[in-house]
Amino acid sequence: MNWQADSTNSREEVFRRLVTDPPDIVQRVVVLAAHPDDETIGASAVLGRFPTTLVVYLTDGAPRDKQLWPPTTRGSREEYAEVRRRETANALSHARIPDNQIFSLGGVDQEAIFEARRLATKLTELLQQNRPDLLITHPYEGGHPDHDCAALVARVACSTLGKEAPEICEMTSYHFRDGRCVTGEFLNADMECEIVFQLSEEDRQRKRRMMDEHQSQRLVLENFAIANERLRAAPVYDFSQPPHEGKLWFECMGWPMTGARWRELATCAIQQECSCR
Repeated sequence: MNWQADSTNSREEVFRRLVTDPPDIVQRVVVLAAHPDDETIGASAVLGRFPTTLVVYLTDGAPRDKQLWPPTTRGSREEYAEVRRRETANALSHARIPDNQIFSLGGVDQEAIFEARRLATKLTELLQQNRPDLLITHPYEGGHPDHDCAALVARVACSTLGKEAPEICEMTSYHFRDGRCVTGEFLNADMECEIVFQLSEEDRQRKRRMMDEHQSQRLVLENFAIANERLRAAPVYDFSQPPHEGKLWFECMGWPMTGARWRELATCAIQQECSCR
């Protein structure tokens, strides 16, 4: 695996340790993904380099509304969630991540923001127990309401932990820009602030195998390239403001959540958290 990054631009030594060759074996990493398969899309390179990584899912990947399911999916929501759980375990096995390093915070796909405070509390407890150096999660970009909630939950949990909190790093997801859905890039891209993993042939083969395990999401995953992956230090977001002007991608998709409603719920969750300290 080749990488491109100017280490002088990294905020913390912990980010530079991601790209040491061989990787620093004492690096403790947690990946917080909104749904099963998000970790494969955005952080397969890290998983391949750090098999002791803990993978934590904000939701079970199964919306209540069956219209949001893949067209071939049948059965109950619980059965669909179990399919996604099995796919996840199989996918992560290719990165040597065992079942005892896989956790779920118990949110429902498309509804995480309604439980943001509870999910943040559960993440805080998990981080306290495991004390990672680095927490990798989604950016706040308006691509999916659960992706944005993962960014919120990570920030609330780390704010609660204070000096004991890990550094927060972001992996790419997707967002709306120039009239289309953009994948594999950050909304406000700045190459000087990003670590770019150029995936080797071995890395790409592993990522393909991981993607292939997520058969229920096959049509979605076709939209994601596998040549490289990008990470950056997470900026401090104002979750009461939209991530960009105009429609958000999940609004373009006609999903139940709107940006205005999401921000209202996010602001409420932050205020509740602050009042409890």
